[in-house]
Amino acid sequence: MIKDLIRDGWGYHDTESQRLADELEAVDLSALEGEEPAHCLRLANHTIGEHLGDWARARRFAEAVHTRTADDSHDGRFGAHLAVARHMAGDVVAAQQAEIDALRVADDPIDVYLTAKSSLAGALAGTGRFTDAGRLIAAANRLASGLGESATSDRSMAITNNNLASELVESEELGADQIRLMLDCATAAHTFWKRCGTWVNEERALYLLALVHNRAGHHRAGLRHAQTALDVIAANGEEPVDEAFIRLAVANAHIGLSDAESAAEHLARADELVSAWSDESLVAWYQRDRARVSSALRGETEKTRGAG
Repeated sequence: MIKDLIRDGWGYHDTESQRLADELEAVDLSALEGEEPAHCLRLANHTIGEHLGDWARARRFAEAVHTRTADDSHDGRFGAHLAVARHMAGDVVAAQQAEIDALRVADDPIDVYLTAKSSLAGALAGTGRFTDAGRLIAAANRLASGLGESATSDRSMAITNNNLASELVESEELGADQIRLMLDCATAAHTFWKRCGTWVNEERALYLLALVHNRAGHHRAGLRHAQTALDVIAANGEEPVDEAFIRLAVANAHIGLSDAESAAEHLARADELVSAWSDESLVAWYQRDRARVSSALRGETEKTRGAG
């Protein structure tokens, strides 16, 4: 079913992009209903346009969805993603038409407008245009921030900024524009999650702030955000999975501050938490991240011994 493909596709869209693109193009698009066309288009733009770098193909797919689905399924968010596909394929006028049509049918035009702009910023970043992406997402964040804490756009802006920062922090190389965009998006994600989310959203946003600051070499800031995330958990309940990953970030910050002893303590506490896990995929994810921290800790320990 197309619904299952959209749901499951996010799990392998980055590692098997060609496979997912082929699968999307092979489905019966007329079976899409409700919000599914918008979700399908968002996944296709990200996979075909950003990961495969083929925006002409992404646009062809977007137009096929537009043609083969019922008009009553074309909500504002669908039009926003159609506008992105057209814009990135080089047809700016057609993109503006799609955006105007999306605003016309939207229950909340501002939310749809912000979806269009933040999604376009993500597409620009996904194709290496980080300066342009930064300017656009910053403007969208300013608009969304001024709407008040009850704005329906808060959640979508939190997710967009969160996803952008998360993708950048995993990049192999980061230039100055990428670092600036990564830090700005993580900060905005934290702001919006605090406005619309739960305490779990808040501590996860703080964890992301710790990751991006550590990646940028701002280890004191990384340590501060990670410790605040642990404080939020302690004040509200238990999140052993989140805590284990946060403690890896704490350990990484301590390594950056040349405090191998504190890093080892937090690494040991994280390992203690993970020992109770039964989800093999989650353990594998932890072990991957732990290996990076452990390698850095060995390097810091050897450096300290050499200096002594």
